[in-house]
Amino acid sequence: MVVSETTPSEKHIPPNVSFVVIGYNEATSLKACLGSIQGAEMPAGVSSELIYVDGGSKDDSIGIAEGCAVDLVLGGERRRKAAENRNLGLAAARGRYVQFIDSDMTLASDWPKAAMTFLDHHAEAAAVCGNLHEVGTGAFARALEIDWGPREGPIRHCGGAAMYRRETLVKLGGFPENVEYGEEPYLCWRVRNELQQTIHQLGRKMADHALGYRRFMDYWRRNLRMGATYAEIAARCCHSPERLWLKETAGNVAWMAAALICLAALIAGPVWLKLAAVLFAGGIVLRKCIQAGRRGYALPVAAAYAVHTYAAKVPLGLGTCLWLVRRHCLGAKRRSS
Repeated sequence: MVVSETTPSEKHIPPNVSFVVIGYNEATSLKACLGSIQGAEMPAGVSSELIYVDGGSKDDSIGIAEGCAVDLVLGGERRRKAAENRNLGLAAARGRYVQFIDSDMTLASDWPKAAMTFLDHHAEAAAVCGNLHEVGTGAFARALEIDWGPREGPIRHCGGAAMYRRETLVKLGGFPENVEYGEEPYLCWRVRNELQQTIHQLGRKMADHALGYRRFMDYWRRNLRMGATYAEIAARCCHSPERLWLKETAGNVAWMAAALICLAALIAGPVWLKLAAVLFAGGIVLRKCIQAGRRGYALPVAAAYAVHTYAAKVPLGLGTCLWLVRRHCLGAKRRSS
């Protein structure tokens, strides 16, 4: 474990808010991320600390963090999951509020002030997040933002980038490290069901985010993981009245099956079946495009969103099926051996 304090701190005076940045091999974006936090607007009289947790990077991420004069740098030799990294930062954090952010994001300058003000005036809220702006000028980048919001008000779950009450996370033992996929939505589910607290989203930008899709396989692998995430959270929460993500998980598998049937019809079906498959696929994509257009999105963005929505169903459904096989078939073999 590498631990370094790059600036002296007043240990007897805890800060009001702790910023915890987690990263793995993100040297190209880390400096901008840390700089956005250090340059953010803070309410009058509010103190803060900045902690960087490295997940075993092979690049110069730790050196960059130390060069940016963060308050504490934590890192290790082995690769750790995001939940472990966040919990490592949480254990070191001393602020009343903890803002987690990934190193491929840059924080909006007015976000910390808005988030702290909201939590100060809403005691029932355990966490607050905002809108993510996907970096890029193309229609696909704008289409990805539609999945994330924008919304305003109570939500069922947020991602890892959010401002939390530290005492809430401590009560729940931090982020669940035993969850392979989807530790953030599962944590939020526990917040709402075990502590009867709420999660909120503010209708303002929280951060710029770069997914970094360079080729189709990046998109495919991310949606495979998302399919596994849906499945694991649905399995963990299926016995609760809410049944978080159970409907979405079943829908992903159903849409994947529909896509494969259409593909089979196009490849091997008679002409009338090929035509039916084209009309079905084109119809649902057109319908989604019209819905996005009615929400105010330009035609290229609406079209990109419609294609993305249904193109993602195949890896989402496949990821769900692979998780079920791994969980039930391979798990049963391990238990019997």
